[in-house]
Amino acid sequence: MKNMVDERFEFISVIFRLAGNWEYSFTENDYQKEVAEKFAKYERHEVVEYAKNLGVGYNKVFRFSVHIEKKNDKFLFIENLGSLYDGTWNEENTKKFLKLFNKFYVDTNYAEFFNSKIAYFEEITQNFIDETYSKIDLEWFRKYLDPSNLRCIYSPSSGNYGQTVNDKIVYCLVYGHGGAVGHEYRHSFTNPIADKWYKKNPKFKKWCDDSVNTEKMPYYNNGWIMALECVVRSYDILYAVQHGKNFEECLSWIRDDEREPFPYIEEVYKMVLELENENFAV
Repeated sequence: MKNMVDERFEFISVIFRLAGNWEYSFTENDYQKEVAEKFAKYERHEVVEYAKNLGVGYNKVFRFSVHIEKKNDKFLFIENLGSLYDGTWNEENTKKFLKLFNKFYVDTNYAEFFNSKIAYFEEITQNFIDETYSKIDLEWFRKYLDPSNLRCIYSPSSGNYGQTVNDKIVYCLVYGHGGAVGHEYRHSFTNPIADKWYKKNPKFKKWCDDSVNTEKMPYYNNGWIMALECVVRSYDILYAVQHGKNFEECLSWIRDDEREPFPYIEEVYKMVLELENENFAV
């Protein structure tokens, strides 16, 4: 059977759980509770102490995990680390962290734990494929990227994140029902659009800056991050509409969501439509 649970990410999520990152500290299912209990005794391990001072969280944790590979029971960096270094991760702290990462892997005998869960991972993977992944229209992405470069990781631990490795391989990591697959894949080509607009379009920048709501959305805590989310969610609407969904209903899901309000999403969506017409007019 297929297993879309990734040892690299599951292991690093243990470290950041112990480091106190709330986004890696869920205890919503039996697996998370078992992880929390089994590895609690390592909370003072040197890699955990080091992680606490890195200032790393959310998708940056995932970013590290997809820039390493396992060879002969040891994790090594992939050949090109250009897309890892982002101002938070750098050559010095990544080398130090990887050394401690490998030590923690041995000290905890994590391989044995992970391998003992393969049957469970295969079961939840199959459920995810049946209920969500098999229903994604991967051919829709061909206008923007090569679908053969898409990689999906399913996690029982945490997260909905995307990462493009060296402008080629596009990863998404999803949790729970996994409905964020398309959203995370789309970040790979919508982020450059959002970045350009935020830097060069004052009206768009103001919409994004004005949309920041740290009380309801602390994870989108500045205008630039909000720009990334506004554009990708506009493309989420585009995908849904092109697959038969009602535009007004899609718009209201995003614009009027009390948990994550995006008041200017309709205006951004119109910009996306204009860009699509420019780039793909017949």
